[in-house]
Amino acid sequence: MLIILALALTLLVITRLIVYFVLGLRSLNPPLTIVRKSFEPPLCADNYLPSVMTCVNYLKLPDYSSKEIMASKLKLAAVEGQRSFHLS
Repeated sequence: MLIILALALTLLVITRLIVYFVLGLRSLNPPLTIVRKSFEPPLCADNYLPSVMTCVNYLKLPDYSSKEIMASKLKLAAVEGQRSFHLS
């Protein structure tokens, strides 16, 4: 029974990914929203990773000092986020 449920969930995810790939971000419901993530002094935005609320397609992105830092933080968050789930 658990294997059937896992396969069904996998199929659902793959199907949604195909729809997003074919139709693009416009197909997201609710639409993708990107907002500035706040931080607490004395740290700066470069000290934080971005965070998401996947159920509502909401990306909280710090105001990084460069595109290179933003790219590295997004990549790190994607890799590290595969193994955990945190509320933010």
